[in-house]
Amino acid sequence: MRLDGVLARFALSSRVVRAVLRSPALRRVEVAYRLFNAVEFGTWVAILLFAYAATGPASVGIVAVAQLLPAAFVAPLAANLGDRYRRDRVLFVGYLAQAAAFGAATVAMVAASPAVVVYLAAALAAAALTITRPAQGALLPSVSRTPEELTAANGLSGTVEGVGLMIGPLVAAGILVVGTPTTVFAAGTVACLVAAILVARLPVPKRTAPVVDEGASPSTAHPPEHDGLLAGVRTAASAGDTRLVVGILALRMVTSGAMDVLFVLLALEVLRTGDSGAAILNAALGIGTIVGGAATFSLVGRQALAPVLAVAALVWGGSLVVVGAVAPIWLAAPLIAIGGMGYAACDVVGRTILQRVTPDRMLARVLGALEGINLAGLALGSIVVTVVVGFAGVQVALIAVGLLLPLGVGLSWLGLRTMDHTTLVPPRAPELLRTVPLSEPLAPPQLECVVRQTRWLTLEPGEVLIREGDVGEGYYVLESGELSVTQGGRSLRTVAQRGVGVGEIALLQDVPRTASVTAVRPSVLLTLQRADFLEAITGHPQAHDAARRVVAERLAPDLR
Repeated sequence: MRLDGVLARFALSSRVVRAVLRSPALRRVEVAYRLFNAVEFGTWVAILLFAYAATGPASVGIVAVAQLLPAAFVAPLAANLGDRYRRDRVLFVGYLAQAAAFGAATVAMVAASPAVVVYLAAALAAAALTITRPAQGALLPSVSRTPEELTAANGLSGTVEGVGLMIGPLVAAGILVVGTPTTVFAAGTVACLVAAILVARLPVPKRTAPVVDEGASPSTAHPPEHDGLLAGVRTAASAGDTRLVVGILALRMVTSGAMDVLFVLLALEVLRTGDSGAAILNAALGIGTIVGGAATFSLVGRQALAPVLAVAALVWGGSLVVVGAVAPIWLAAPLIAIGGMGYAACDVVGRTILQRVTPDRMLARVLGALEGINLAGLALGSIVVTVVVGFAGVQVALIAVGLLLPLGVGLSWLGLRTMDHTTLVPPRAPELLRTVPLSEPLAPPQLECVVRQTRWLTLEPGEVLIREGDVGEGYYVLESGELSVTQGGRSLRTVAQRGVGVGEIALLQDVPRTASVTAVRPSVLLTLQRADFLEAITGHPQAHDAARRVVAERLAPDLR
């Protein structure tokens, strides 16, 4: 990634943080979410270390699977809670449930209860963790006063997850230097209680009934969840290109599940660094993931993604092979951090390719099916690597896991290259949208998904783009030319800068157009329809109707 790109991302991150900090409600929600992410990743390391000490190395993979299966079962149910009950209360109850489960695990550890009791409490905690993400995503529009705050909050939430992967294990490593996995769980209990207190009394307006398109039958307005998921699985299994990409992404998650186990075994049995070493290796992966994720912003609109995916797979797999073959203490963490860059890039590039080759009408369901497939991949990797370690040892298992993803990409190479040549993505629209403040926080797959919904529009001088009093149906971004904005015949401003958008107020407020926009010179604009615009700026498709209502009530007057 070029230096100017890095500096631009840093400036964007600073603006995002400042925007969120200006809102007391968003500040509390995001701090609670940061605690949640640190607890999630830190306690994951701690429970695997506990399993190693309590029931032996062979049990580490089994315990990992035992954590994943209840979470996989609860996740679809938890995702619907925010649509049935007040979202701030769902978030509050979720944090309380996590605190109770982590607290129960802590008490069981202190009381030297049978290990199965500890595993049961930890599994309940892992299941409770699935409540937070969907509730958080659905709640943000309700506590955002402006579209800029909402966009900033969504951007910060995405960043927090990557940071949590780094900070959680680092904090756990610090605790493990002077304490035990029990201490990590106790700290997690306290953190979840603090998160619950932070979101206990948020200023959330009363929700209204969801908007349903007129003329839509009940079955089309609210399709059954299981139908959507099954349709996504069927598409992923039957469409050749989609099946290929889903397979690669699933293979990546198999390696991830395997590494959860191998980090513990590598630290304790090969590197001899103790409990804190396992946490440090996880934190190194988190650091690499953050850097790799930031670097992928330079890939938006790039046509040839197969070579990038191949390089990313080689970086991830190659680092693991070197660590497995040489395994020097001083080099293991830096190599895993480098591998983490490839690990993050594989996910972003894979999802971008998936969005390019999957029909729009099936994309959401395929992505939903992918989440379930990913959980299955994590569980499979955790259990299979335990068997491999038992037969061949930690280092051989590490080399085998490192070869897995590069081999998968290599076998898929012809299909991936064909996709590069058949899925044309002109860079013109992505480059323009990247200059728009509302779309800056979007990750490459999200941005390309928005680009698929855009159309180009050309205006001649004197041609009216938006007429005051009309119904707002679109959002427009200026590429070239000049526009005049007037209200009641009075000139408000002139728009001549590339990347400036017009038309968002009527969409967010759900009111008639508040001003007229006319072309002064020949002008070229990129257009995005109402529903696609609202999905893009909220970052959460199920919440875009709520975003429209809430922002309409709270939009600052100076944004009109």
